[in-house]
Amino acid sequence: MSNLDPETLSITVKCLKCGGKFPSPIFMSPKSTFDSSVLENNVVQCTVCGQMTGCDKENFVARFKDGGFVGNDAL
Repeated sequence: MSNLDPETLSITVKCLKCGGKFPSPIFMSPKSTFDSSVLENNVVQCTVCGQMTGCDKENFVARFKDGGFVGNDAL
């Protein structure tokens, strides 16, 4: 794998109901997979409160080995 397509280190989701943060149960790697992925209208179960929550660009962040990210870097 080249440095131009770094591996994913982590994907974190922030629950829209309770505000808890947890690792995403959906994992994609390398970074190029995000270019062809639909990052809207996804739903995952929060590991903090147990409720289903949206998982879109506004409340998740994927971090990569090169220091880059996709999504909301404030998480």
